[in-house]
Amino acid sequence: MTMHIPANQEEFLDLLDQAIFETRDMLSAIESEGEDCELGEYAGVFETLEKMLVGLHGEICAGRHVFGGAQLAYADLLARFRARIPFADILETLNQVQKGGLA
Repeated sequence: MTMHIPANQEEFLDLLDQAIFETRDMLSAIESEGEDCELGEYAGVFETLEKMLVGLHGEICAGRHVFGGAQLAYADLLARFRARIPFADILETLNQVQKGGLA
């Protein structure tokens, strides 16, 4: 399946919303499965990621975010834990669009 590349801010926010949903879904699964969850030791990673994604969403909606140039705040976290993040492709797409800027 090919990922749709956001062409404008609205599409970027839609994909960002999907990333936030996926992150919260992971946190829910970790919480409900408790110690039996294979990803339980990574709960802090997903909590940090959620804060970063929600913060980014707020910045964009408030008009304080600039697209282009710098990578997103979670890029280092993604690089370190990519294999443990099932939706890493969404995060990578968002970061690529961020670096390249919106049309």
